[in-house]
Amino acid sequence: MTSSSEVNMNEIIKELYNGSVQSIKNVVPVDHQFDAPKLTTEPLQVQYGVLIGYSGTFKGDLLIQAKHNVFSAIGEALYGMQLSEEMLDSFSGELGNMVAGGLSTHLANAGIETDITHPTIISGDAKLTGFKRVLEVQINYEEIGGMTMSLLLNQ
Repeated sequence: MTSSSEVNMNEIIKELYNGSVQSIKNVVPVDHQFDAPKLTTEPLQVQYGVLIGYSGTFKGDLLIQAKHNVFSAIGEALYGMQLSEEMLDSFSGELGNMVAGGLSTHLANAGIETDITHPTIISGDAKLTGFKRVLEVQINYEEIGGMTMSLLLNQ
């Protein structure tokens, strides 16, 4: 028999996943294909990405990672011009904000209250730990490349 807190957490995870997928679809105007989500407890290796923390009913983080050229191509698709190298970190943070904001709105509509932090850019060779589990989905963009969206769950 499952406890009500387990059922509640499973419902929150379902809403997190559905909301993050919907938010990516709404924000990124590029044809895409989502792979099946995976759940893991392994540390994450990050070369480049944006991390946004969540607090409230759900405590955890949203991590969006991809190669520089994928973020750059998405920026070009959104703004109609190529981003300079200097603008890439700023745009990547803004993309994270847009996706996290869309996810927060989805969660609020489902009765799950959240606050988000400012985006943190991760660049180099980082190893992320300190979470209980990660719900990860690979997104493949035609003619651009892949992006990984991870929900780092602390509950």
